[in-house]
Amino acid sequence: MCFFTSQHMQAEDIARKYGRRTDRVDAARLMLADKEHEARLSADTGGRTAIYDYRLNEGMYVSPAYAAPYTVIVNGSDQLQVMRWGLVPHSATLTEKERYEREHMYKNAQAEHLFTSWPWRKLWRQRRCIIPVTGFFEPHYDESGLSRPYYIQRTDGGLFSIAGLYDEWPDTENGNTLLSFVMITISANPMLREIHNGGAHPFRMPLILPDERAEGWLDSSTERQEEVERYLVTPDDKDFEAWPVGKRFNYGDPYDPAKTEREEIRTPKQAFIF
Repeated sequence: MCFFTSQHMQAEDIARKYGRRTDRVDAARLMLADKEHEARLSADTGGRTAIYDYRLNEGMYVSPAYAAPYTVIVNGSDQLQVMRWGLVPHSATLTEKERYEREHMYKNAQAEHLFTSWPWRKLWRQRRCIIPVTGFFEPHYDESGLSRPYYIQRTDGGLFSIAGLYDEWPDTENGNTLLSFVMITISANPMLREIHNGGAHPFRMPLILPDERAEGWLDSSTERQEEVERYLVTPDDKDFEAWPVGKRFNYGDPYDPAKTEREEIRTPKQAFIF
C-alpha cells in the first residue's frame, strides 16, 4: 500500500495543470503560517514545531501518510482544495475522529471494495478527487526478506494524478470543517508487481489516472457504478520509471531533493533497476 508520496511542485504548478484557482490554498498558507508562529511562541513546544503540522505538502520530496500532511487536492470545484491525508468520515464522532487519526486509519482504499465497504460506499458517487504527485515510494523485498525503498515517477518527471475519495467532517467545537482524503489503490502493473513484492499488502499500487481521464473522474454527473468502474483500471507502466533510494528517505528534511535520488543497491546479487 502507498504511504509515501513526493510532490515537489508548487500549488501554482498544480493549478496550471488542472485549470484551477489557488484562493483557498493562499488562505491555507496564511492560516498555517499563523498557527506555526503561535506554536513557536508556545512554551509547550519549546520553539520547535513539526513541519507537516504547519506546511502544505508543496515542494516536498517526501510526504508521509502517517503525518497526515496538509495536501493540495483537486476535486470538481474550480478551486484547489487543502485536505489532510487520512479520511475522517462525515458521521464520525469526535472520539472516533481522534482514534482514526491516532491509529493512522483510512489512508488507502482498495478499488475492489469502493462500492461495498464503509465508508467508501458513501463517497464514490459525489466525493471523488485527485491527489497530484510527482512520485511515490514502495518497498521491494529481496530473497532474505530485507526491504529497500524504490521511487516511482513519470519518465518526464512531471505531475500525475492519483485517484482518491474525500469527505467533510463538521467540527462542532469551533464551527470549522475538516476536509480529508483517502488514496485509492489497485492491483499492480508488471513493473510495480516486481517492486512491491512483499509486506502486508503486496502487489498493490496507487490508482493512477491518465491525464485525459482526470476530469472525467471528477465529473459529478458520473454517478452510475458501471461508469465509475471504467476508471478502476490498473495503470500502464510504459510512461513510468523507478529506482532504489536511500533506506532513510523518510527521515530529515522533506524539502531535500536527495530523498528521491538513485542510490545503488550494493549486494552481490544486484536487484533490478528500471
